[in-house]
Amino acid sequence: PTLLVPFAFGYIDRLTAGFFALTGVAYFREAFGIDAAQAGLTLALFFVPFAVLQYPVGSLSDRIGRFLPVVIGSVLYGVTIIAVVLAPTYGIAAGLMILVGICGALVSPTTMALVTDIVPATERGAAMGGFNVFGSLGMLSGFVIGGTVTELYGYLPAFIAAGGLEIAIATVASRAIWKITSHERSPVPGGGGN
Repeated sequence: PTLLVPFAFGYIDRLTAGFFALTGVAYFREAFGIDAAQAGLTLALFFVPFAVLQYPVGSLSDRIGRFLPVVIGSVLYGVTIIAVVLAPTYGIAAGLMILVGICGALVSPTTMALVTDIVPATERGAAMGGFNVFGSLGMLSGFVIGGTVTELYGYLPAFIAAGGLEIAIATVASRAIWKITSHERSPVPGGGGN
């Protein structure tokens, strides 16, 4: 049952990626009148830092623990997502997309590491498979939720929904993350690793 905590984060994180891949692109094209090529480059402003920072953030979480990158990272990620739709100009919105990618990178590798922290080595493959099931469902949900909320209520509520889900999961699950990571921070006799 403890795995449901990182699984939930994985679901919401991939939901936001799906959200940007569909709704984010549509928003930038409609709000700022850019063409498909520029919309693709704008999306890259999110995905490039998100991809490039995965390794260093994962390494950082090995040193400082999982709690801060997961919880604080999720809150910052949610706030920057909402900030994008509030930006008055394309330049500011595009700059914020870089911040969205950076904040997203704080969360993704750390939640995956949390999965491997929870289960023994003999169950890690199955646990990561479960994590990716939730992630794939999250990506699909991002398309559906983003498109549906935008169609019914507009872009602002859609961005607030996506960013708000990140903030909500961080708030609701912070205590569970603290409990999990406190156990993982327990001293190991002899200072050995796994």
